[in-house]
Amino acid sequence: MNPTHLTSIANTSNSKNIHIQKQLELAKKSRNSSSPHHNARVAAAVARASNSTHGNNNNNSNNSNSSNNTEKEDKQWTVLDFGGMQIKNISLELFKYTFLTTLYLNHNKLLFIPPEISNLRNLNILDISGNKLTYLPPEMGLLSELKELYMFDNIIAELPNEFGFLFKLEMLGIEGNPINEKIVQHLQQDGTPGVIVYLRDKCQVPPPPEKRKWISFDDEPTMNDRYFVMTYNILSDKYASAQTYGYTPSWVLNWENRSKKIIKEILEYSPDIICLQEVEMGQFHDFFLPQLTEYNGVFWPKSRAKTMQEFEKKNVDGCATFFKVRRFNLIKQDLIEFNQTASQKPEYRQYEDVYNRVMLKDNIAVVTLLEDKETNFCLMVANTHLHWDPAFKDVKLVQVSILMEEIQKLCELYMKKPLRPQFSKYLQNDSSRFPLILCGDFNSERNSGVYDFLSKAKISPDHEDYLGHSYGTEEVTHKFQLKSAYLEVEDLDFTNYTPGFKGILDYIWYTSNTIKITGALGPVDKNYMKKVVGFPEFHFPSDHIPLLTQVKIKNQIPPIMSRQAQATQQAAQQRRH
Repeated sequence: MNPTHLTSIANTSNSKNIHIQKQLELAKKSRNSSSPHHNARVAAAVARASNSTHGNNNNNSNNSNSSNNTEKEDKQWTVLDFGGMQIKNISLELFKYTFLTTLYLNHNKLLFIPPEISNLRNLNILDISGNKLTYLPPEMGLLSELKELYMFDNIIAELPNEFGFLFKLEMLGIEGNPINEKIVQHLQQDGTPGVIVYLRDKCQVPPPPEKRKWISFDDEPTMNDRYFVMTYNILSDKYASAQTYGYTPSWVLNWENRSKKIIKEILEYSPDIICLQEVEMGQFHDFFLPQLTEYNGVFWPKSRAKTMQEFEKKNVDGCATFFKVRRFNLIKQDLIEFNQTASQKPEYRQYEDVYNRVMLKDNIAVVTLLEDKETNFCLMVANTHLHWDPAFKDVKLVQVSILMEEIQKLCELYMKKPLRPQFSKYLQNDSSRFPLILCGDFNSERNSGVYDFLSKAKISPDHEDYLGHSYGTEEVTHKFQLKSAYLEVEDLDFTNYTPGFKGILDYIWYTSNTIKITGALGPVDKNYMKKVVGFPEFHFPSDHIPLLTQVKIKNQIPPIMSRQAQATQQAAQQRRH
């Protein structure tokens, strides 16, 4: 294939191909813009014409013009035009301008593009046409905001498979390059998206990251009074679409591939208690229960399942809690449905927003009361998944308020059960002393009202996260002394990682008056993350990562650990390290 092959295809085709014609039009436009700073001069001329028109229409509005000029001066520039300057080398200082959205390097004498260009993560448009490039760095695949990439009239024969991560790319200009025939065929058939899909699914599996390190918070000898607790949003198969995760190869996104990695990860850490979110009903019965043979499990789907026929219910996701049968007896299991509970509370029913906002979201929490078979002490485990949409922060606050109120009621009910005398004595008839682990995807960051409420045990009715909606005039409180198990893990930057969002949404909360945290699983390898567009990807099967912590109930007499139990726990510790 020679640099004019697209022209040949267009000329010999019986009907003009829209994708090839677009290539030829843009290539012609590029060739006419080879003069120095062509794009900057065009933009300046357009701006002058616009200002002139604006001035004529507002010649009596001097104050308004002055205000507009001030706004323009304050606005940071985001476009840089080095086109037509005969540049041979690029200073790496350029790639510190991470705020750039448009970069013109066209019609120079560049022989290569430095991989550091990947630092410009905000780029929407990149033009490297009319150079002498024979190769493009794979790191350009990290420019996930890129919508237009022009590389007309170079000497490029192959594109890195990593370009398949450019899921927002709308136009890839390749005319004038001796490009691989396969790429030309995909371009001709499906345009730029077809090329991206082709390259994306060709990506090879990179070396895995370093294992996440275990962070220990104490030096006490390991006794049999400690439990490893995991929370993990596994990403439901029905949500794992190519439209949502366009940067993930289709075979990586496939449930068969992801499910194997999820189970492998769980079994490697071997937690005593597992709280999973976004588990589909069919997956719980047909996959997780048969795979987790050491565990028993409790599952409830979201409330919408009640209105569905049996064959439809299997795809409804919910929360699943698993526990090792050799360690725990299941004493009680309960479901908290936020919308149903809200509809039954007289203090909520008087507010329209409860009907228009809260009751439309069918999120739930699953609560289990577990009894340690050796110590006879009980542990309450709550597993929840709050609503996801940032536009409904108020709903999340109402949901977590309901959650804590219902947990309080359950604690009081559990205390009336015939619990073991030693544990009843430990509680001192005080429900706030009930050892509680609260896990889940709270879809709320550390600066949120949800986090404030859980950590401070109160929230004002005029908190900004209510977004002006009314759900009462009284301060909402709970009586538990909750702390995040990851409060001391400073390097944890995210639990959810996608091109559009990076942050902490998942938590393991515990009652600090009755439970001590003795360790936690650390963050993901930071060097590996420099090469990742978003999750899920080759080594991370969900868009969330699991959190794992080790807990012990305070002030209980630990049982004597058998040699077999010691060996089992030591083996699990070694796997985590």
